[in-house]
Parts: sequence; structure tokens; C-alpha cells
Amino acid sequence: MNKIIIILALTFLLTGCAFTRTVYIPYGKAIQLRETVKDVKIWAKDANGKLVPGKLDLPNGWMCLPLPPKDTN
Repeated sequence: MNKIIIILALTFLLTGCAFTRTVYIPYGKAIQLRETVKDVKIWAKDANGKLVPGKLDLPNGWMCLPLPPKDTN
């Protein structure tokens, strides 16, 4: 009975950790989306140029880039 409990415990622990992979992207590098991301919260400009909140679906294949740093001078 103890062997069964140990095997089950190891199975649950290993399936949660062994098949997970994290990839770190260096800051400032572009990435390409593998699947569509739904209802992304964005800021968009209205007809007067004022920023307003909105939502957008980012389609598969789109590139995501960081904004350049703002000039503080």
C-alpha cells in the first residue's frame, strides 16, 4: 500500500513540474504570438487624440514590441 501511495505522489508531483518550460526573452526583443489572445486591455486614442481604455483581440502571428523609453530631458 505504501508503494502505491509513493508512486501516486511522485506521479502527481512530476507531471506538474517536469513538463513545464519557461523561456526568458531579453528586454527589448520582439516576440510573435502563437495563438490569438482575446480581450487584451489597451489604451487607444479617440478622435480628439485623448487616450481612452479599450479591448482588442491580438491575432495569431502578430508581433509584440516594447515601447522605446520616454525622453526625460
